[in-house]
Amino acid sequence: MKKLFLTLGILFAVYATAMLLQTTNMDMGLAVFFLLGAFFFILFFRYNTAMKLFKTYKKTTLTVLITTILFAATLETLILTSANTDPEKVSSKIDSILVLGGGTKNNRPGAVLKGRLDQALAYAKEHPNVIFIVSGGLGFGKTTSEGSIMKNYLVENGIEADTIQIEEKATSTYENLLYTKEMIQPSDQLLIVTSDFHLFRTKMIAKRVGIEAEGLGSPLRISSVPQAHVREYMAIIKSYFTDR
Repeated sequence: MKKLFLTLGILFAVYATAMLLQTTNMDMGLAVFFLLGAFFFILFFRYNTAMKLFKTYKKTTLTVLITTILFAATLETLILTSANTDPEKVSSKIDSILVLGGGTKNNRPGAVLKGRLDQALAYAKEHPNVIFIVSGGLGFGKTTSEGSIMKNYLVENGIEADTIQIEEKATSTYENLLYTKEMIQPSDQLLIVTSDFHLFRTKMIAKRVGIEAEGLGSPLRISSVPQAHVREYMAIIKSYFTDR
């Protein structure tokens, strides 16, 4: 068991460090993996004390552990069952495509945002008469709004500039949808394009602000899935209680 704690500590710490170096962006998902790594290192270096505490509070520890696992499994199920990445499952009667911001780097779309934009472009290639709405405000330390960067990328990839509307005030998913609602007609058939793991929460918030929409997700690189999904667990909990 002691060696298992050391192995888990190393795995969590190495993964979190590798992702931080790759993305240069610390978020709650990475913070959780760093904390888990530190937790298992503590269990390794204080193994005897940890075992004594476990024996004393065995029922409580197991209850917390099992409850946490079941809760995470429930959230993961909700995420996976909402994660449509197949354009063929989307209605062909779409009027507008809303692409949600996902991070920029050096005034260019980051890897996550590029995936969203490319997925929207793939859909628009088969349905060329749609209007684009790109939503993303001015991030901390940035000089250009995410919406403007998204529009530039779409234009570079063949979309006419006059078919792209920019929403550049939003700094959260809730604001993305709230401000976009003011830009569309009630009768518009809207397709929201975001990352696959983000679709469940996006649809939940969309219903709260009064938007009926279909969803299309862009898949993540396998290496990014643990970080993104763990971060999304916490975002779902926050959104459930606050984004109203």
